[in-house]
Amino acid sequence: MSADKARRDLVLSFGSHVLFKLLGFVTLALLARQLSQADYGKLMFALSLCLTAVLVTDLGASTDLQRRVAASPFAARRRLGLVISARLPLLAVYYLIILAWVGLTKADALLIVAVIALHAIGKDLYRSYSLLFAGLQRIGLSIVAFTGGLLLLTAGVALGAVLDQGVRWMASCYVLGAAAMLMIAAAATRATIGRPRLLLPRPAVMKRVFGGSMFLFALAVMSLVHFSADTLMLGYMRPYNDVATYEAAAKLLEASQFLVRPLTLILFPICAQLAARGNWVDLHRLLHRMFLVVTGVGLVACAAMALLAGVLVRIVYTKTYDDSAMVLRVLYLSVPGLYVATVGAFLAASVHREKRAVAVMTAGVLLNVLANAWAIPRYGPLGAAWVTVVTQTLVAVCLVFEAYRAVSEHRALDAAAERDLEREVGATHE
Repeated sequence: MSADKARRDLVLSFGSHVLFKLLGFVTLALLARQLSQADYGKLMFALSLCLTAVLVTDLGASTDLQRRVAASPFAARRRLGLVISARLPLLAVYYLIILAWVGLTKADALLIVAVIALHAIGKDLYRSYSLLFAGLQRIGLSIVAFTGGLLLLTAGVALGAVLDQGVRWMASCYVLGAAAMLMIAAAATRATIGRPRLLLPRPAVMKRVFGGSMFLFALAVMSLVHFSADTLMLGYMRPYNDVATYEAAAKLLEASQFLVRPLTLILFPICAQLAARGNWVDLHRLLHRMFLVVTGVGLVACAAMALLAGVLVRIVYTKTYDDSAMVLRVLYLSVPGLYVATVGAFLAASVHREKRAVAVMTAGVLLNVLANAWAIPRYGPLGAAWVTVVTQTLVAVCLVFEAYRAVSEHRALDAAAERDLEREVGATHE
């Protein structure tokens, strides 16, 4: 990818993420005003549970698809067909298991989870197409599909508010939005590379798809679990009102990722290409720039939220959620670490060192869960927020160290190989 195209894609991706977050804020504001705090908390609990659990149906195959397509675009249609074929039976099993689990452990949320799980299936299948487009450097296709689904979701929620509908209507809107983005992405794929060929999900197909992606899956799961463990534990340990208080702030924290996601989306294929070509000098230089940029942006976002948290919470959620303002201020202290960890994780994947990143993320999740088990019963949502700050910062420091070590080790290995080659050439001439 040329530098000019990379800059254009970054601008396009950043602009689209601004639009996505604005539409997301509109949707959240409508939900908070239309639903009771308990119903809002139940809906957010269902979204966190289903969108976390659905990753098991991917097993890292979509990220591996992006990495492979970036290195070899001509195999895109065949690889996409393999990924979709392998995922479909896992999605069916996921749906049955999530319903059984919630029926046993949280029966009052079963109906909402049954609907939101369909949303999670559609959205995660769309993710496979989205990462395919990123690998092909056709980011505009992904933007069109996601925008279409998000507009339908927002329109449905707005109509529900006008008609005075409840949580079931709102959950159904999420399903329609995910279905729309999936259908648009599938149509764009057919127009771009042709219809992918689906195969019977035989063991050989499953092994071929998931054999090289398990640590990418573990990395994605650890990242998401670290982000959503607080909400899930609050859902099981505290009233739904506390879930709503925390999740109102957490959604605004999640919204801040629009500042860093364009970097990961556009620069991951570039880093994978540099690593595949052994261009460690340029990769090391790019690594410096990315860490400096995201740290600076994170600190600015943290300072801005310290001043604006109360105003923003009232604009989006009304004064009913005033308690979320303090939680939001605390959560935003984790933003610099969150941004650095996001970049560190995708750098590890681009140089095929995801195993080490998984070890770091796993340790962070375990620490997060243990600390939350102590903090949530005592301090509720605010305690969960402080746990996020501490654990996310520790994970970020470790991932920075691992990123620099990985690139330095590769540079040392290549330098040693070059010296060996020079000695062999010199010996031949003698």
